[in-house]
Amino acid sequence: MKKSILYSMAILASALNAENVATTTNSKDLSLTIYGANMAMVSEKRSAIIGDSGRVKLIYSGVPSLIDTSSVLTTFSQPVKLYSQNYSYDVVNYHSLLKYHLGKDVYYIEKEDSLERKQGILISDSPLLIREIGDGDIFTPYKIFFPDIPKEMAIKPSLFWNIETKAKQIGIELKYLTKGVKWKSDYTLNISDDKYLSLNSWITITNNSGATYKDADITVLAGEVNMPEEDERPMYAKRRAVLASSTAYDSENIKNESFSGYHIYHIPFKESIKDKEQKQISFISKDAIPYKRYALSRDRFYFDNKKERKLNFKQIIEFKNSEADHLGIPLPKGTVRVYQKDDSGVSRFVGAANISNTPKDETLKVSIGNYFDIVGKEKIVKFRETSREKHITLETILHNRGESSHIVKLEKNIPTNGGKLTIKDNCKEPCKATAINAFTKSYAIPLKKGEEYNLTVSYDLKVY
Repeated sequence: MKKSILYSMAILASALNAENVATTTNSKDLSLTIYGANMAMVSEKRSAIIGDSGRVKLIYSGVPSLIDTSSVLTTFSQPVKLYSQNYSYDVVNYHSLLKYHLGKDVYYIEKEDSLERKQGILISDSPLLIREIGDGDIFTPYKIFFPDIPKEMAIKPSLFWNIETKAKQIGIELKYLTKGVKWKSDYTLNISDDKYLSLNSWITITNNSGATYKDADITVLAGEVNMPEEDERPMYAKRRAVLASSTAYDSENIKNESFSGYHIYHIPFKESIKDKEQKQISFISKDAIPYKRYALSRDRFYFDNKKERKLNFKQIIEFKNSEADHLGIPLPKGTVRVYQKDDSGVSRFVGAANISNTPKDETLKVSIGNYFDIVGKEKIVKFRETSREKHITLETILHNRGESSHIVKLEKNIPTNGGKLTIKDNCKEPCKATAINAFTKSYAIPLKKGEEYNLTVSYDLKVY
C-alpha cells in the first residue's frame, strides 16, 4: 500500500511539471549601441514555433547575465498576451534536475561496485528513492544519471515568459539594456618632424556582460548619457574580467553622425564579440596634420614678496581639429599616446594624456610631460598696497638649457575681487603678448639654445 501511494504521488508530480514549452530560434538582425558608461543597448529578432496554442512558457535564452530586466521592450508579430517575465541564470544543477525528473524515467547504478546502468522512476528527491520499472522495488540508488537536459530548463542566462497565444509561429523583436559592455577611444600621435604629425586611433570594445554577440551591427555613442544610480549591483557584476586576445580590423570608413546632442559612430561591417573579449577596430588614420609644440607655465599669481619660486613647464602638443588641417572629425574622449623618432630613426614613446570629447574645428592641447631643459623662476620685485589701490611688479627669468630652440608660454593671472586692473609689461619682439581675459595675459617667448629672457609684468589695481 505504501509503494502505491508513493507511485501515485510521483505520477501527480509529473503531471504538474508538464508544461507547454517553446523556445526561440537563434538571433538575427542583432545590433549593439555601446555607451562609454559600461552599458549597451541590444536589439535583436527571433522567432518561436508554438506546439499547442493557449498558455505557453516561452524561453528566450542567451541573454546577458548583466541584463537590466526592467529595460526589456518586447514586440510580437502575432497577438500575444504576456502575463509575466522571469530571469534565470545557472538554473540547471543536480537538485533542479532531480526536482524536474520526479515521476520520470532516470538511469541509476544500484550499488557502488556495480557497472550496470538500469532504468527506473524517480519517486522522491529527499531522500532519493527509485522504483524499478514495472512496479518493482523501491530503494535508494548509489548514483543517478539523467537522460538529457530538459528544454524548459536554462543552461544559459534566459528570460522565461508566461504567454497566451493562438498563433502557431510568432516573431519577436527584443530591445534591452545591459551592463558590462563598454568602449573607448585610443589615439596615437606620431611626430615625424617639427611641422607635421600623423594621428591614428582605435575603437576598443570590452565585453564582460555574460553573453556573446554574433555578427552584430555595432554603433558606439560618444557623449555623457545620464543614468540614475542603482541601490544594488547586479548579481554577477563582480565577476572577474578575463580578456581574450585583441583583434584588429581596418575600418577607415567609419562614419560619424550627430544624434540627439551626442555623436554616434557606425562600424560599416558586422562583427562578433565574445564574452570576456576585448576587440579593437581601426577608427581614424590621418597624416600631415600641422602642429605646434611649446613649454607652458600656467601658475596662478602669488603674493609672497619675500620668496622666489621655481616654475615648471609642461610640454604641450597643440593642433586644430579642422578639415583645413587634414582632420575635422568629432573626436570622442580617450587616451592619446605620443611617439617621436630620435636622431637614429627609432620611434620612442614620449608621453600620454587624456582628451575630452572634442568637436570639429576645436583646438586640442595635449600635455605629455614636463620639460627637462626649460627652467624659470619668478619673484615680486615691487609691492605697494593701500585701501584704494595695489601695485605689484613681477619679474620672471627664463633659461633654455637644451640643445635646440623652444617656444615658452607664460600665462599670468591676478585675482582682483572687483576694481579696475591695468597690466603693463616689457614684452617686445620676439616676445608676443595676448590678452586671454581682463585679468590674464599669455606671453609667447622663443628661446634659442642657451638663451635667457627676463620678463617684467606690472599690475595696478584701483578699488572703488
